[in-house]
Amino acid sequence: MSRPLSRRDVLKTGLAAVAAGPVVSAARAFGLSPTAPGDGFSFAYFSDTHVALARNIEENRAMLAEIRAWSPAFAINGGDVTDYGWPGEYDNYKTLVRDLGFPTYENPGNHDVRWSPLGMKVFRKNLGQNFRHVEHEGVSLFVLDSTVPLSHWGHYEKSQLDWLAGELAKGGRTVPVVLASHHWVGRDSVVIDNELELLKVIEPYNVKLILTGHGHSDLLWEWGGFTLTQNKGLYQGSWQRVDVDRRAGEVRLSRRSATQALTELIRVPLAPRPDQRPVWAFGATAIARGESLLITGGADQVRWPNGTWNAIRPAGIPTEGRLRGQHTLAVRRGESGPVRAFSVHIKGPGPLRERWAQPLSGGVMSHLRRHGEDLIISAMDGSVRVMDAATGETRWVSMTQDYCHSSPCVAGDVVVVGSADGNVYGFDLANGATRWRTATEGPVYAGAAIAGDVVGIASGDGSMYGLDRLTGQVRWRTAMPVSNTAFAQSAAATDGTRFFVGAWDSHIYAFTAADGRQVWREPCQPRTFAFSPAIGSPVADAGNVYVVANGNGLFRFDAATGTREWEVAADGDKYGHSGPAVRRGRVFTGGLGDNGHVWCARTVDGAEVWRCATGKVIYDSSPCLGDDWLAIGSVDATLNLIDLVSGALLDQVRLPEGHFLSKPVADRQRVYAATYANIVMAYDVVR
Repeated sequence: MSRPLSRRDVLKTGLAAVAAGPVVSAARAFGLSPTAPGDGFSFAYFSDTHVALARNIEENRAMLAEIRAWSPAFAINGGDVTDYGWPGEYDNYKTLVRDLGFPTYENPGNHDVRWSPLGMKVFRKNLGQNFRHVEHEGVSLFVLDSTVPLSHWGHYEKSQLDWLAGELAKGGRTVPVVLASHHWVGRDSVVIDNELELLKVIEPYNVKLILTGHGHSDLLWEWGGFTLTQNKGLYQGSWQRVDVDRRAGEVRLSRRSATQALTELIRVPLAPRPDQRPVWAFGATAIARGESLLITGGADQVRWPNGTWNAIRPAGIPTEGRLRGQHTLAVRRGESGPVRAFSVHIKGPGPLRERWAQPLSGGVMSHLRRHGEDLIISAMDGSVRVMDAATGETRWVSMTQDYCHSSPCVAGDVVVVGSADGNVYGFDLANGATRWRTATEGPVYAGAAIAGDVVGIASGDGSMYGLDRLTGQVRWRTAMPVSNTAFAQSAAATDGTRFFVGAWDSHIYAFTAADGRQVWREPCQPRTFAFSPAIGSPVADAGNVYVVANGNGLFRFDAATGTREWEVAADGDKYGHSGPAVRRGRVFTGGLGDNGHVWCARTVDGAEVWRCATGKVIYDSSPCLGDDWLAIGSVDATLNLIDLVSGALLDQVRLPEGHFLSKPVADRQRVYAATYANIVMAYDVVR
């Protein structure tokens, strides 16, 4: 476990003042001009304001009045600025900070992007860029974006880490640096899949503090020699004061909590640390399962992914019981020593046999698609890629102008995909040329379905669109009843006559493909929008529509009338975000909970046939069906293989470290999987 810090750990004497780094021009664009070093300055840090339409307003106002009384140079809000990311909530927040007399810089948090139909677009419109660099009196401040769109997990996109590395290099290794990130890093409970990539970037630099939120706890800890802090929500009575004191050569951190007045927590020297950190030159290591891994170079503690720190035994690090595949192993010397990481590939027999692996330019949240000899992937860097399914060779890559949560589909000779840039794209299947691009009035998270020559797809603007397959021309547009939750993020389904889509307003919709007429609209679990059928895509089969809602419900509706034919709930884990798959009178879906349940139920009445406990949390990933097996991803980068008839867990293999939120795709004897690790892998299934 990470331990709390004491002053004794960090107080040092004889500290020298640090010279100012170069001026970063980007700072001016965000309202705070770089200033020359003086004797020092103070700034405020708070997070998790959770400003709602009618909640947490007066509580936040009272805390901001306390902060205003000591006139900080600026303030950083560490994310979850709003409760649901709705425009009215941003209006309320801006009213709270409008007359403070100092600028505020905001991290986006998961609440700002998880349920917002406009997503990052409304954040940027109201609060500026989602990550930024501000320099003040020779101190570099980086406000980072750790959000995963439409999810509560954390991740740093590669493009942002590359940008951070470049900005840090401009400043040099002596300039004091403060980082702010909504999701925490460096604790035993991992929420940012690539936190070690951040550590690699910042390790050479003079990072004084890493300020985090998300956990709603007042904490202080150390990670790889860096000091980290987290506080409860501002509305819960918690905020922090940071004093940069050049005369004393230190940074002082104090906290105001719900139970205690402003109290000093720690002092950190401004001077860079002495360069006596060991260098462990680890790369990738392959080892057979059951063998022990020997570590040299002075490390005495080890941590497997998502595990706790343990002492390294003289005989080495055992691999018995570990899954086959890729593991990112972290080692350190002492609880406060520097952390190093390297990749361990554990080999061994099993039905899943790696066929090929290819790097991608971005992480993947969408459903992978197979079409003929092609594998089609959309990614979070805005790329759409067609690959040879047999070899992994890329045939072409085309770009949209923002991330693609939208799953691609094929309409004749056109690949159709939506983008967070607000457009629906039609790319030529043969060469990737843009055949057409159609604008909507909101981000397009959802995937399309094809009925004849009509493309059905939903937008974050609250409408369902019917587009011409060949030209992209809007044939019809039908709005859902106006509300803050009138949008869909999952792929549509079709029976060839109607389109079906689940929305965040707790309803599932049916629209005619020909003219977009709303045929029916039925509630699933209307207690709250959070229980909506909005994440797992519906499936149309044999005159019925199957859908999962997050409040623990699996449903079957009549496709023509919308009549609810049955609803079932699960014990153990619950029916959550994973969408269903249907074959031969059976419906298969994943759960939400610590057991990692996957179920098979009868289509006639929803009665459970079998359940399989994978032992690993499943989130957005949904099952794909092979010959006599199904595959589904667990968040911790694990691909699970399950017998379709008995529900037996046949195999588990780890992909490189990265959230597994996407839906894999299968043909009869092969499965393809992509994750937030910027990689796609193909496995032959040999039984």
